[in-house]
Amino acid sequence: MKISVYITSYNQKRYLKEAVESVLAQTLKPCQIIIVDDCSSDGSQELIAGFRSQHPDLITAIYHAQNTGVTQVRIDALQAVTGDYVTYVDGDDRFLPTKLEKEAKLLQANLHAQIAFSNSFYMTEDGVHTGIWAEEAKPPEGYVFWQTFARDFPRRNLFRMELVNYQAWKRIGFHDSNLYMYEDYDMRIRLTKHLQVVYYDEPLTEIRRHSTGLSTSKSDRHFEALDYIYRKNKPLLNDLSKAERDYVGRKSGEWIARVAVRASDEALDESQPHRAAKLLLNAWRYDPAVYIERLQQRKEQLERQDMRLQQQSERLQRQAEQLEHLAAQNRSLNLQLSQLQNSWSWKITAPLRKVGGVLINLIKSVWRK
Repeated sequence: MKISVYITSYNQKRYLKEAVESVLAQTLKPCQIIIVDDCSSDGSQELIAGFRSQHPDLITAIYHAQNTGVTQVRIDALQAVTGDYVTYVDGDDRFLPTKLEKEAKLLQANLHAQIAFSNSFYMTEDGVHTGIWAEEAKPPEGYVFWQTFARDFPRRNLFRMELVNYQAWKRIGFHDSNLYMYEDYDMRIRLTKHLQVVYYDEPLTEIRRHSTGLSTSKSDRHFEALDYIYRKNKPLLNDLSKAERDYVGRKSGEWIARVAVRASDEALDESQPHRAAKLLLNAWRYDPAVYIERLQQRKEQLERQDMRLQQQSERLQRQAEQLEHLAAQNRSLNLQLSQLQNSWSWKITAPLRKVGGVLINLIKSVWRK
């Protein structure tokens, strides 16, 4: 079995060396390693050139003159494949040494399948393992189209770094260039519609999790991509049973509706009420229950805000009454003082108060000495 491996690269020099070396260290050597760099500015291209000079017959390097996005990177890589099977590793992830060997043997033992995937470790930016993708329930195997569409996999995350029959993939078509995110989700929907999969129940890859990336992009971008993917691929559901169609619609609809709700909230925060309303109506279209749930939450939020405003108003009213009471007391004291100043006793004692003031000042001066 001749296997090509492609590696995506964009400003990941810190991790790219590990990704390339993890492919070079495979117990079953690939026939080709394709590295596509998407116009990096961090020295990644120089690193790639160094690997290319060390392995000129193995490594194919493709450099983009401008940043095109990961979708075009994957397309360009797949168009350069020469092997019978192809898999990939993104520039910040890693293969474990037996990844290719074990997945290749699995495919050879299951001739009905054209896709093999395995379990994965999750790791921090520093490479420390934090968990396993399929830690409890095993992912489905065989014909998994409707589960893939519904993302009915562990942690609602689809398999990654799968090994695929290249000619079969080529017949289905590569990634959709209209997508700037979720291109892998769309691709796996179409792959699993036509091809069967087998699963190797051992972590053979390592997925690095970051605090930044597409997952932190604004929710409206996520919704636009997911809405496009669902509309585009919905006709592929037509030959499923009603129960399967309903399941996919329910699971996908709830997920996309919640993304639309988050996008609506963000639009409100940015003072875009019309866009917020439009996104909320899209949530209704995908899952009315999610829409109603969000309306109820907003109603409760408004009620809490109204209660806080009412409490604040009551506090201000009490403070105003206290101030008015103090003002009345002050007016009364001023009146009493005025009356005192006009009284005969005040006038008679004026010289005494003056003498008292002089004596006090004299005592102070003596005390200082």
